[in-house]
Amino acid sequence: MVSSYGVGIMGSSTEWSRAQESGYEKVQNEFGSLPYNCVSLDRDIKRISDKLAEQRKLSPLPSVQQRAYLEALEAKKSNWEGMFGTKGCRDIIENIRLTTGAVESSKFAIKAEQQVLPKNEKDQNLYIGLGAVVMLIGLYIVLKK
Repeated sequence: MVSSYGVGIMGSSTEWSRAQESGYEKVQNEFGSLPYNCVSLDRDIKRISDKLAEQRKLSPLPSVQQRAYLEALEAKKSNWEGMFGTKGCRDIIENIRLTTGAVESSKFAIKAEQQVLPKNEKDQNLYIGLGAVVMLIGLYIVLKK
């Protein structure tokens, strides 16, 4: 892989090679191998992006080792973003969010209905009782005549 930082600025190519190996090893130890599912992949891409932003903010003029580490992070992020697209993870995650949202909406509707049902049941029993009394009075009037 050709460095986006350039070897001339950093010294000899062997120094850069050692720094690259060290950077890639550090990234591999920190982030491991490709996550097994889309949600983990999305989360880990975010972690790498956050780590890149943090490293760039901490040292605007990084050393050779830091540059190699940044390059390794960028390569890992690029690779994982490619896998994210290849696996169709955007659609998978969107489906998970929609499904989760539907389940949560259903749970909320059930809970709201359960809160309303006791009140409605009391009203319903009251109306049934009043209806029964009216029917009995009507039956009494009809039988008296």
